[in-house]
Amino acid sequence: MQMKENDMLRCQNRNCGCEVRVMKSASAGTSNPLCCCGTEMKKLYAPPVLREITSNVLVGLAAEGN
Repeated sequence: MQMKENDMLRCQNRNCGCEVRVMKSASAGTSNPLCCCGTEMKKLYAPPVLREITSNVLVGLAAEGN
């Protein structure tokens, strides 16, 4: 798992619930980091941000019969 600066990680153990903020980016590893309780930690879910795509390009019709 590649960890980037300011990523938030949460322990998957509901009884623990520890959260950690990454202070410095780290290279990709082979597994997710472990919490102090021994449970795997995962990134917090971030829902996708939807935005409207607008275009200022005018679409013209091809000249017919020329």
